[in-house]
Amino acid sequence: MPLYKFKISDAKGVVSETLIEGESQADATRRLQRRSLIPLAFLGEGTDGRQKAGIVAGRFNAREFTERLVPLVEADITLEKALGILADDKENLAVAAMAADLRRGLHEGRKLSELIRERGNAFPQLYAGVVEAGEEAGALSLVLQELRKFLTDSAELASFIISASIYPAFILGAGVCMLIFIFGVIIPKFASTLSATGIKSTATELLLSISGFFRGYWWLLPAAIILLILLIRQVRTPESAIRKLWDRYILKVPVIGRMVLYSNVARFSRTMAILLRSGVHLLQSVTIANRVIQNSAFRESIQGLSGELRQGQKLSAALSQSSYIPSLMLEMLNVGEETGAVDTMLDRVADRYESDLRKGIKNLLNLFEPVIIILLGLAVGTIVILMFMAIMDMQNVAK
Repeated sequence: MPLYKFKISDAKGVVSETLIEGESQADATRRLQRRSLIPLAFLGEGTDGRQKAGIVAGRFNAREFTERLVPLVEADITLEKALGILADDKENLAVAAMAADLRRGLHEGRKLSELIRERGNAFPQLYAGVVEAGEEAGALSLVLQELRKFLTDSAELASFIISASIYPAFILGAGVCMLIFIFGVIIPKFASTLSATGIKSTATELLLSISGFFRGYWWLLPAAIILLILLIRQVRTPESAIRKLWDRYILKVPVIGRMVLYSNVARFSRTMAILLRSGVHLLQSVTIANRVIQNSAFRESIQGLSGELRQGQKLSAALSQSSYIPSLMLEMLNVGEETGAVDTMLDRVADRYESDLRKGIKNLLNLFEPVIIILLGLAVGTIVILMFMAIMDMQNVAK
């Protein structure tokens, strides 16, 4: 909806200017009147800040936004003024555009949590629920601190995975390029030389077969890359049938399945801990935390968790119905329920499985490197041996 700019007066007679959404000027006027604001003058259509935000939405980072907002709120600066300060930031245009957009929403009398929920693609799924709990409890500063810690920890984990994957990915990419060059350039030229000599041998026939395959079926490589890209897109689509099949299959794969499970368990536990510590009710915390689980098979296994909790079951007992929940997590939760520190125990569960996830990724990548090197060595070595045998056959014929 477009924005309309008005000069208004509130119930205390304070005159100011504001932007408000509406289907038309008359609709915008009615919206102001419903909020007990008196429109004094219409100042024309305003610029939709969300259009500006959309231009830089790809660069908007919720963690950076939170890190810039928290120190201002901690200094007892009002939320509206803090967003105004961020909106004037010239260093990060994406954060400034989003802050300006949220500030306009506050001027319309709306809650921050409501505004964040409408911009769900820009913020993590738990963000609006945690902010809403902070607004209701009057502890917005505290919950924003929790969100900052959560987003920072998540960013550090993602950074660790990326940095740990750079070297193996470089080795794999360089090896594949080398093999493409050998099979696509060197072998065909060498094979054409052998073919001209008329020498018949096993090594020569194998090299000619490899050369013929790459000349005749080279298009299979780009076709395989395209199919892989399409498959990845389907896997990344949350509700696709391929994604559901993938989620069920990946959990059964040795080593990798365990790491996927640890990632989702840690995310679920961390979200639950933040929500409970922020004063969100257990049933609402479970509903919000369930949304942040990325694996659909794991998410479906605890879909009925809210119903079991309503029947009076403990959280640990309700979670035990899922075949994916690790027994250690259930034992730790049981202890937390007995001591009345469920949120603290959930934090420790998240720490434990995030640590196990890091170790698992590091061990897998450490294993991946020598495996790739060995496979590349075998492929290149086989080609070199075949070429050497073909050369020997040529020498024997020449003698």
